[in-house]
Amino acid sequence: MDLKLIQLMAYTDWNETMVYNGDKATPYSYDWMFKPDGMAKVAQYAEGIGPWKPMLVDDKSTQSNIIIKPLMAQAKAVGLKVHPYTFRGDEGRIPSYAENFNGMLDVFYNQVKVDGVFTDFPDKAVKFLNNNK
Repeated sequence: MDLKLIQLMAYTDWNETMVYNGDKATPYSYDWMFKPDGMAKVAQYAEGIGPWKPMLVDDKSTQSNIIIKPLMAQAKAVGLKVHPYTFRGDEGRIPSYAENFNGMLDVFYNQVKVDGVFTDFPDKAVKFLNNNK
C-alpha cells in the first residue's frame, strides 16, 4: 500500500503505546528515534515526523530567544517533513515564548520552519496561514 506516513513521536516514559507479549504489556520504547541515526531510520518508512512541540522548541525559550532543539535539523537532514502537535488556542495552552495562538504558529512556521501542524483549532491555523503567505 502506498501511503504517506507521519511517525508520531512520544517519550517512552509517557507509556503512550503498549506492546503486548501474551498478557504482559510493556511500554513501547521510542528511545531509538532520539539517537543520532533515529531520523534516518524513520525516513526509511515515513514521509515525516509528528513530534510534541517541546521536542522542537525548548521550554526555556523566551520571545526574544527561541531555542530550537536538534531534532528539527536531524529530521530535515534526511528529508523528513515535520508536523508537530498539538497546537491549542485555549487558555493555559500557549507557551511563555508566544503571546498568543498566532504568535505560537509564527514561531513554528517562520523560525522553526515546520511543514505543518496538528491542531484542535484548524480554523485559526488556516486563518494564520492565509494571512501570512
